[in-house]
Amino acid sequence: MTEFGQALVNAIMLGGFYALMVIGFSLIWGVMGVINLAHGEFVVVGAYLTWFMNRHVGWEPFVALVVVIPVMFALGYLVQRVLINRIIDRPPLVSLLVTYGLAILIANSLKLAFTGTPRSVTTALSGFWRVADVTIPVVKTIDLMLALAMMAALSLLLTRSRLGKAIRAAAQNRRAARMVGIEIGSVFAVTFGIGIALTGAAGTLFSLTQPIAPFVGLPLTLRAFAITTMSGLGNISGALFGSMALAAVEVFVGTYVPGVGTNLGLVATFVVLVVILITRPQGLFGGLPPAEE
Repeated sequence: MTEFGQALVNAIMLGGFYALMVIGFSLIWGVMGVINLAHGEFVVVGAYLTWFMNRHVGWEPFVALVVVIPVMFALGYLVQRVLINRIIDRPPLVSLLVTYGLAILIANSLKLAFTGTPRSVTTALSGFWRVADVTIPVVKTIDLMLALAMMAALSLLLTRSRLGKAIRAAAQNRRAARMVGIEIGSVFAVTFGIGIALTGAAGTLFSLTQPIAPFVGLPLTLRAFAITTMSGLGNISGALFGSMALAAVEVFVGTYVPGVGTNLGLVATFVVLVVILITRPQGLFGGLPPAEE
């Protein structure tokens, strides 16, 4: 029972990170129709920015979020205006090739800047609590709380704000949105900026749990793709459920099937993904809510 309880806690903590990591990918795909194959690399950029603030400025990683989020938003806004905006109306293969090329560019640029040596951040908040015989890490608990808070903030933005209504309208019908005066280019740039800002914040959380290196982004992109496809485009509650499900599969398989680590768990996740694509291609939870309620 102790082993089960510890695995459950680990799955919840991991699922919180996956949820924050995937929501930017899901938002961009759902609103703009662009599958960002450089998503994992943007997570790594956020992680390296956190490491730089921690190593050279002496900031706590969580405090570094006040720099990481606006910097990553600005980076995403710039990338969308300069690059992504030119391929939105092109065939899907074009966006896949462009974002894949962007992923290669980012990863190799990080290697040139930081070498391939794994980097780790340090925090004064390390430690754990014990509840019965279950260990609850302090850092991962804070990670989970921050991830849930940022997802709640995004949900409020999308459902309660004028910008959120514009984003949802642009996602559902671009032509109709233009007819009512919505400037689609600006909405898409802001959406991409928000998605990359959340992705960079996920990079901060990522840097607190394991060493970072330039080429660790691809597995994160694959997980983001699997979770988004299962849960529905731009659906926040669906992304949270899908992330928790993926984390549970990985952790419990890794715990109860010795000698395979989490690789078999990831394989099982993609088996579930194929089943869902066949039976419910729109995802388990659908997409963004309507612009008008």
